[in-house]
Amino acid sequence: MKKEEKKEISVLHGMTEIAGQNSYAVLGLREIGVDAESVVLTENIFGYPNDICLGVDRNNRKKLPISVMKLGRFLLRALRNYTVFHFHFGNSIGFNHELFLYRLFHKKVFYEFHGSDIRDIRKFCENSKMEYLPDMDIDEHTKKRNRKICRRANGIILHDDELIPYLPEKHAPVYGVPLRVDIEKFTVAYPEENPRTIRIVHAPSRRGIKGTQFILEAFDRLKERYPNLEFVLVEGKTQEEAFEIYKTADIIVDQVFVGTYGVFSIECMAMGKPVVCYIDDRMWNSYPMELPVVSADRDSVEQRLEELILDGSERRRLGQAGRQYVERYHDYRAVAWLLKGIYEGRYAPVTGREAFRRVKRIKEIKYGADSKEK
Repeated sequence: MKKEEKKEISVLHGMTEIAGQNSYAVLGLREIGVDAESVVLTENIFGYPNDICLGVDRNNRKKLPISVMKLGRFLLRALRNYTVFHFHFGNSIGFNHELFLYRLFHKKVFYEFHGSDIRDIRKFCENSKMEYLPDMDIDEHTKKRNRKICRRANGIILHDDELIPYLPEKHAPVYGVPLRVDIEKFTVAYPEENPRTIRIVHAPSRRGIKGTQFILEAFDRLKERYPNLEFVLVEGKTQEEAFEIYKTADIIVDQVFVGTYGVFSIECMAMGKPVVCYIDDRMWNSYPMELPVVSADRDSVEQRLEELILDGSERRRLGQAGRQYVERYHDYRAVAWLLKGIYEGRYAPVTGREAFRRVKRIKEIKYGADSKEK
């Protein structure tokens, strides 16, 4: 009797796009030979690509019957076609009512959290300098949803350790999977050491959680001492317009509250820009030691900016180190190999620095990266 061949995996990434993490994962998986599709309920405002858009607005009660029919038909198709379901932002095909079906049909299910889908803002504010923002907190329905999906999933995907304290007490194994970007998409433009004008750029997705007020106040004080400063606040721009502005920056300021870095910092480092972004002590110890971000909170952002304003060679060094860091740890291709291994059960759940080491080792083995562990 012939030994049964191992079935190839086929992966669905859905049902939401968050900062390209859905589409980059699918792109990477396909490039390494995995059958994968990106499926979303609605189109992303930044135009990230997908394979299927179901055109379902879960908030439109008038179209609820039609939406349920669309989702039901797609669920039947998905159960036939996919072996792995990787859901983003807590959204499954049937809004998490169908989880028993995945187990019944022997499917693997992973949920990837991105931040505001699970972060308890009240709890967060107790340990940070940010004022409580009620409109950003998750409600009881979302907390109940998270408890349910964290119990029933095969695994939880987190980009780093920042969200671990917000997981329910009972949860599936946690896998650290660093954020992914297409590095080649970003043209390197290292800052000049002695520019006539030093341009500082800040692009808040939400002013409150980014600490925009404190960043603006710090700049106003610095401008009094250094007239050659220019501050650019990027809001209401298309992604293409915003990227063109970032290319002209000498310094990028991300945020002064959250304690971790995200896609915006990664994209700017990929362009070769020095990035100012608050990293708390717990997160410093969980990231690779060579992380080249300049950490600053609301009280120290003025001092950190002044140090960079006065040191053009340091700005350029940080820009170069940032590009190398992103190439080493956030290449969507290397992260795809990690995801494939997780789906196939070849990787034990790990978080923190070890998760980043995994990506670095994959990059070295698969793509000949010559970086050495520090």
